[in-house]
Amino acid sequence: MGMMRLLVTLHPRKWRDTFGDEFAALLEQTSLTPAVIVDVLIHATRLQVKIHRRVLLVAASLAWSACLEYVSVHAGLTANILWAPTNPERALALLATVGPWLVLALATIIGHQGDVHDPAGKSSAS
Repeated sequence: MGMMRLLVTLHPRKWRDTFGDEFAALLEQTSLTPAVIVDVLIHATRLQVKIHRRVLLVAASLAWSACLEYVSVHAGLTANILWAPTNPERALALLATVGPWLVLALATIIGHQGDVHDPAGKSSAS
């Protein structure tokens, strides 16, 4: 019973509120083979990623930028995080370092363009 409860708990709260009881009943009727457990883990992970996509993208951008900054410093392209693109290699390294942040900013801007705000302060998708 503990494994089934854990498998249900791995899913997002909103999903559990809607489907948790049915899913727990389904798991009770199912033999918990390694393949079933992996399938449930994959499903729970996909739902969690879908819900927390923005946070994961920011974390991935931060990790990418930090790694490229580290490589740029050790490759002799710069001595610190703030550098001027004085040659093509430095320009490419700078673009690769800040590129993920530009993509996130553009995605946020494009995502908010669909919002229409009325004078009463309510927003609705167009």
